[in-house]
Amino acid sequence: MAAAELLFPKLAVFGATGRTGLLLVQQALAKGHSVAAVVRNLEKFQLKHENLEVVKGDVFDADSITPILEGKNAVVSCLGFQVGAKTLYSKSITSIITAAERSSIKRLVGLSGVIAQKDPIDPGWMEWLLRKLVRSRLNDLMVMENIVMNSNLCYTLVRLPFLTQGPLTDDYLVTNGQSVPRGAFSVSRADVAHFMLKSLQTNQWDNKAVRIATKK
Repeated sequence: MAAAELLFPKLAVFGATGRTGLLLVQQALAKGHSVAAVVRNLEKFQLKHENLEVVKGDVFDADSITPILEGKNAVVSCLGFQVGAKTLYSKSITSIITAAERSSIKRLVGLSGVIAQKDPIDPGWMEWLLRKLVRSRLNDLMVMENIVMNSNLCYTLVRLPFLTQGPLTDDYLVTNGQSVPRGAFSVSRADVAHFMLKSLQTNQWDNKAVRIATKK
């Protein structure tokens, strides 16, 4: 895709060193985006590309990341779980939104989880297992979603099920809210990255929190 066809050609990506974030950066560059990958440690990000800028920034410090966001069209957050970081999502999104608003950015795509809100069609064992494994993240994900939804940004939140290392298929289910057909409990990281970028090219998923899963 030519850069001129992209609605948001210049992206700032947080969580770029993670497995999903790296795939998103690679796909974004392939589509013609210019990408600023915001990382804590420059040495951990080895990808090179003429349209890629790797910048050190503290996601918890709006003053640190505001200059990075200047001139960008949209923010994509692929921040994932970190051991011991019980307020990672709420604190990081607060800084990101503050910096985005200072930089006149209006569009945000970010990751959340299926545990952020209860889905009545999920089997009881799935809810029990997810909440048992990630109890420390549950409240923070809910707080993060509320912060995003009450901001002035046009947002898309992607509620993740179990993530796999499968290939990009461009053949997955996306529904507004929580519910997807029974049995659809996983999705590949490559497909998640693909949808996050795809959501920037349409207003279909504006101001929505969606659930994504592989088709069964």
